[in-house]
Amino acid sequence: MTAFSIITDYSKGIKYPIADFEITPDVAIVDPDLAETMPKKLVAHTGMDAMTHAIEAYVSTANCDFTDPLAIHAIEMIMKDLVPSYNGDMAARDSMHNAQCLAGMAFSNALLGIVHSMAHKTGAAYSGGHIIHGAANAMYLPKVIAFNAKDETAKKRYGVIADYMHLGGKDDDEKVALLIAYLRKMNDDLNIPHCIKNYGADSYPCEQGFVPEKVFLERLPEIAKNAIGDACTGSNPRQPSQKEMEELLKCCYYDTEVDF
Repeated sequence: MTAFSIITDYSKGIKYPIADFEITPDVAIVDPDLAETMPKKLVAHTGMDAMTHAIEAYVSTANCDFTDPLAIHAIEMIMKDLVPSYNGDMAARDSMHNAQCLAGMAFSNALLGIVHSMAHKTGAAYSGGHIIHGAANAMYLPKVIAFNAKDETAKKRYGVIADYMHLGGKDDDEKVALLIAYLRKMNDDLNIPHCIKNYGADSYPCEQGFVPEKVFLERLPEIAKNAIGDACTGSNPRQPSQKEMEELLKCCYYDTEVDF
């Protein structure tokens, strides 16, 4: 279904994405029965991973007329079905299975962005636990949208996403703000934290997560550098500097506003 795979180097605490159309399967069996026994946490994390796939594919610099419909329809389906699927609606679970396939088809051709770059480089970076990939994407996506929306082309495309989601807003700035608010509400509904500081070792929200502030700040320059060098960064609509990536990761740790 996709041309991507991930290898984790636990000695370095880094995930490396591998992309090659030679690893794309000839046939994908998208059987909804396989998803019916998924634990709720897995439903939440894989669902927000799919939402991130679709949104990043739509604003990617490699988007095109063939990938946009896949991304938009996946977003519409996920908006409608993810939370009900999480709450045990098996018809919605079946629909989510299809939506995740569509999102995979979109990003396999349009590529991704720095939400995934940051998730790859923080997921296995800290001792004491693992920031699950889908949860990392869910936490970082609203922050990256705010960062990318400083680029006018990206802001317009986020506005189109908000229009398809019927979120309202009189201009693109309002539409971006409403999109961010909607995604944060989805995280609340799925019991996903908003930031690394409040990410518990069990992946649920807590007062103090398993990544201490001191450790986060010590590792910040290295992780930011690695995130910039991730394969997904090249197709992000706004290219971050080292300083900007460090500041963006701080926003993802403390859940502070992205104003740069």
